[in-house]
Amino acid sequence: MKKIFLIKLPTCVSIISLLFIWGCQKRELVDLKEAAFPTTGEVFIDDFTGDLAYSAFGGSNVKAFQVDNQVTYGSTKQSMRFEVPDANSPQGSYAGGVFYSKTGRDLSGYNALSFYIKSTQPANIGVIGFGNDLGESKYLVSISGLPVNSNWKKVIIPIPDAAKLKTEKGLMYYSTGPENGRGYTFWIDEVKFEKISNLGDVTGSILNGETRTIANAETGDKIMIDGLQASANLPEGVNQLISLSPNYFEFVSSEPGVAGVSANGEISVVDAGDAIISAILGGQPAKGSLNITSTGDPVMPGIAAPVPVKDAANVISLYSNAYTNVPVNTWNTRWQFSTAENFFVQVQGDDVIRYRSLNFVGIEFTNPTINASAMQYFHMDIWTPDPTTSPNNFKILLVDFGADGVFGGGDDKQDEITITSPTLASNNWVSIDVPLSTFANLTTRGHLAQLVLSGSLPNVYVDNVYFYKNPTNPPVAAPDPSIEAENVLSIFSDAYTNVAGTDFNPNWGQSTVVTQTPVAGNNTLYYANLNYQGIQLGSSQDVSSYGYLHMDYYSSNATQLNIYLISPGPVETPYVLTVPTAGWNSVDIPLSAFSPVALNNLIQFKFDGTAGSDIYLDNIYFWKIPPTPTTAAPTPSYAADGVISVFSDAYTNVAGSDLNPNWGQATVVTQTPVGGNNTLLYAGLNYQGLQLGSNQDVSGKTYLHIDYYSANSTSFKVFLISPGPVETPYTLTVPTASGWNSADIPLSAFAPVALNNVFQMKFEGNGDIYLDNILFR
Repeated sequence: MKKIFLIKLPTCVSIISLLFIWGCQKRELVDLKEAAFPTTGEVFIDDFTGDLAYSAFGGSNVKAFQVDNQVTYGSTKQSMRFEVPDANSPQGSYAGGVFYSKTGRDLSGYNALSFYIKSTQPANIGVIGFGNDLGESKYLVSISGLPVNSNWKKVIIPIPDAAKLKTEKGLMYYSTGPENGRGYTFWIDEVKFEKISNLGDVTGSILNGETRTIANAETGDKIMIDGLQASANLPEGVNQLISLSPNYFEFVSSEPGVAGVSANGEISVVDAGDAIISAILGGQPAKGSLNITSTGDPVMPGIAAPVPVKDAANVISLYSNAYTNVPVNTWNTRWQFSTAENFFVQVQGDDVIRYRSLNFVGIEFTNPTINASAMQYFHMDIWTPDPTTSPNNFKILLVDFGADGVFGGGDDKQDEITITSPTLASNNWVSIDVPLSTFANLTTRGHLAQLVLSGSLPNVYVDNVYFYKNPTNPPVAAPDPSIEAENVLSIFSDAYTNVAGTDFNPNWGQSTVVTQTPVAGNNTLYYANLNYQGIQLGSSQDVSSYGYLHMDYYSSNATQLNIYLISPGPVETPYVLTVPTAGWNSVDIPLSAFSPVALNNLIQFKFDGTAGSDIYLDNIYFWKIPPTPTTAAPTPSYAADGVISVFSDAYTNVAGSDLNPNWGQATVVTQTPVGGNNTLLYAGLNYQGLQLGSNQDVSGKTYLHIDYYSANSTSFKVFLISPGPVETPYTLTVPTASGWNSADIPLSAFAPVALNNVFQMKFEGNGDIYLDNILFR
């Protein structure tokens, strides 16, 4: 508040001669002194007090308040009359306004605002209180839903901390609407601030008096303390509950370096750790507190999502920097029971939506709805730091409002799909391409209006959300093969020498039109108007030493496609391919899937599927994994200070570990160079142990990482072991079509192993296994 400068007069000078008499004490300025404000408690006792003014709220009936000399309390001269309008009244939809002091008052000597009230009918006054000064309104106090009827009754609104009201202008305010659509009248009289001797002490509470916990806060979070209340025991023995502004409280953080709190109750999380937020009201502790555990900086993608390459002419985009997006009403409908929070962030300059505390979230695009009738796929890129192993999942629900274009019109359609591992992966962008035909119950797609995301991943980053269709003809060539020629038997590919004399269009009575056509300079096999089609090999082939059949295929209009291998008899077995494709689809089919075809005497291929569809094929070949890897395992890029390494050239390993303890195993263990990288080889694996040089606490890590390679194993398990022994296996997939496979196993999968005391590892399986980069991260 402003302070007034006063001049101290010399004590020996008369008032008349103060400017002209010399020889007295020197004049000087005193320290600042606060101006005194009136301590008047009356607000309306028969009439306005001298400094009182009234202002109606915007949108209210400005004539709702009048002074009344007919209906008063206790035969007083005048009262305040309030006429609440009917619903949809042209004069205003409610009654509301502020009674304020034009100069301000010192109310610190009082403990309550009191008044008498009655109405023409039973009703509930929406809100009534004090502290609204038409400005900052720092010290608001109110009661809500005050019941009234045709009898006068006294209302007492306690002051939470009168010491704060030394310059208060907001003396009373109210706001209320009609009852069941109809207006009514109520009166208030004898309004005053007073000191009530038998009014109980005010007890404050935050968060509605509850002890709440936030276990996953992050640096940068802003959290507003809500549920600010206080209560006092009234003279008649009942407790009066009031709502009040945060400025009455003194908020306290047990650890400001973790989470600070401002005067208005906003918490700012600034670092990792634990903090308790509490409050004081009028010198006494308030009920309720907030326990915050912060994990520090958010875990987020280190790189942007893949840039979409679909032609914009074939895309309807909801969210992507690569396209012009259609209007979306909201990315978080905040439906009841949804705990999801959303943030718009950037990753390497790319706009991304982050969802946190995700249980489910609604996304709406109703103005206008989307006509995706011509589209074939739904695409979304997601990234999560959360474990994605089963049973964790991510769900996508699409809702079509039907021809009437409104929710609940009787023609709505919807369906949901569930995505699980291995499609899902932690700490990597995952591109989800879902054929819209997969949403089987979504039988109409002309008025799509809602997208709902849910599942068991609480932290998800989302990018590139769009519908798309593929052009009939592939715009690019099939991917170039990378398998060494000595491990390939090729049927159709520009990259290899093909089986000589093969007939790609034998006369089997089919209606399919077969051509070989260039696609981006690459010779490609094209089946137009497919019903079925054969390939007659130039000579019978023994492919029993190979592991896989590879094929690249493309179709924008097939909904069914099968490939058969055929040996004499004929013996034939189909393998179902996924169509339509999201561009070129590359498939590596284990030859075991074609049993009982004689793989040592293969003579033919056959294709069948959707009648009249168009199929492009390339790079049809058999291949096998070399018994010995030809390249080293991928070099890890994890920061050394975040890794506990057991076996890797990239890090300092746990000292003194025995990589071949004598546990009676038949496995032959050697360390061998592969591509210049030291690699662990288990030949003829039955089981094999690994004794760590010292017990390791890996409880602060998230994953066990292993790179492994096998051309002949069909079973492979890895165990972590803590004293007891307590051991738990995790099954890995072998052999792997990609050669080296990098596995990141959530350490939670090894429960109940004591992760703070791991002292051994064990491997079980068969065949020959190469291992590298065994580490915890």
